[in-house]
Amino acid sequence: MKKFAVLLVFPLHLMLCWLFEYGSPADYVYFGPVLFVLLADFALSAWELDIFTSHRNSIRVFAKEYLPYLLQKGIILAADAGMFGIGLKLQYSLGYCVSVGLAAASLLLSALVAFVTGAARTMMYHDEKR
Repeated sequence: MKKFAVLLVFPLHLMLCWLFEYGSPADYVYFGPVLFVLLADFALSAWELDIFTSHRNSIRVFAKEYLPYLLQKGIILAADAGMFGIGLKLQYSLGYCVSVGLAAASLLLSALVAFVTGAARTMMYHDEKR
């Protein structure tokens, strides 16, 4: 279950898209759910990759563990793109398009932050071993 934890973010993306469909995306009230999805995404990423608890001493080892995680992110991103395409075809509101874009941006941002954090942690542990 832990190796597929990031897939739990997809229902949050669905809820975020539904929320934006029925309201104005410019409203400041929507900042909370967007921030929650971003933080939940990073928390699940950190838990799946064992970023703060692992003791890897090689970037190669971390990269091998990162690739399945990146594949999962790609699957969710493809699903988000499919939802965006369906939304455009059904002529959903601008809010829906913005929410799917925000969900995709949160995926990419959390993947980048998870990689940088994991690589930095790996390099720090490698330096401590010397």
